[in-house]
Amino acid sequence: MPQQAEEMNDDQEKALCTSCMASNEPSAHFCAKCGAPLTPYAATGPFESILAEGHVYRQAVEKPRNLVVVLGMWLIFGMIALGAVVMLFVGRDVGFEYLIAGAFLLPVSLIMIWKTTRNYLARRPKEERHGS
Repeated sequence: MPQQAEEMNDDQEKALCTSCMASNEPSAHFCAKCGAPLTPYAATGPFESILAEGHVYRQAVEKPRNLVVVLGMWLIFGMIALGAVVMLFVGRDVGFEYLIAGAFLLPVSLIMIWKTTRNYLARRPKEERHGS
């Protein structure tokens, strides 16, 4: 009987993610489904804050809520793309490492810009239809 009661408590004690409403283990610092931080430690710890920032970028790319988010992503990743182009041109004379870094950063930044813009434009007409 005590084992059965313990199993019931394990089933009932779940942490609910405020971002996606998925249930998680009580000891989890990040959501298993969407990666959102679940505890204050996950958002403030040195290494954990890097993971929390990754969640912010994923949310901005997958579900951009307004034009300011899209423009911010364009600004951030546009500068990275511009730096990658410079690395590609400078890398021919300076060193092979610049070519590799530029060849990696350019497609990544362009994909982030493209996905954010596409998701914003795809989401926007649906919201306008519901509002009318």
